[in-house]
Amino acid sequence: MIDFSRSFLTWTHHPHEPDPIYKYTGGLLADPGDVICVRLKADARLTISPDAGEPFTCYVIAPCRAEYTIVSDNLFQIPSGEYRAVFSETLGVPIGRRPSTDTESVGRHSLAEHYAKFEVDIQHFAHAEPLASVPAVIQATTDGALLNAVCSYRDDARNLTVTVEFPIELINFDKGNETFQVCTEPVIVPDLATWDGHGLDRVFLAGVAFSSFDRVEFILQRAIEPATSELSWYHEVRGRDRNELREGAVEPPGVERGRPKPLVFSEVWTRAADITIARVSGKG
Repeated sequence: MIDFSRSFLTWTHHPHEPDPIYKYTGGLLADPGDVICVRLKADARLTISPDAGEPFTCYVIAPCRAEYTIVSDNLFQIPSGEYRAVFSETLGVPIGRRPSTDTESVGRHSLAEHYAKFEVDIQHFAHAEPLASVPAVIQATTDGALLNAVCSYRDDARNLTVTVEFPIELINFDKGNETFQVCTEPVIVPDLATWDGHGLDRVFLAGVAFSSFDRVEFILQRAIEPATSELSWYHEVRGRDRNELREGAVEPPGVERGRPKPLVFSEVWTRAADITIARVSGKG
């Protein structure tokens, strides 16, 4: 059972080289040669396990608002967006922003090419107790125990198993009727159309819900265009402008630096699944 509260992904950037065109590229305000390090908590794990071959594991990190780093004021970028990312130990995997039926021009990238150092530090609880019944889940909840869920489902066409592990942040239960329902986020689910036996070129950020041990629903996130009537404030720049050019610089032809788009959850995947819940600590 992963202890997500103590599991982190950390990386060290190469010495900073200011962009010759944009003043605030990436939101980083640093002097030439500065070395910036980042630590983010792992929120959920995704593993693809082929029947034959090595498994592929990646993690989604905790979110942050688009910001200017490292500064004393005007810390948040306005217009604001959400920064999320998915990493294996060696690869960055893009999060899809379109419905799963749409293709996107995205692909995995090597972390060694982007960072001077990258580390995945996943901690586990020394002792965790699996919960095999609804009453046991309800008892662990009332005990105040920490709970994780592991949801696994098959893709027989590709001969592989998809497994998602995450902390249970919200659970509803009815002790009298021995029922419960988990609804929490975020998790990541794979675009298996991009699986090549070694990795993925796209995953989706999703919420997850289930009320039994054999069926799960995922609701996928996508980006949408803001309504025209909202653009006057939604894209209004306040403070620094992340797209501002350096004095005398000319934007490369064909480059269109957009603004953040609203994110919504809409597309639902239903899967027959093998779901296990485990507990650790609590009063019991």
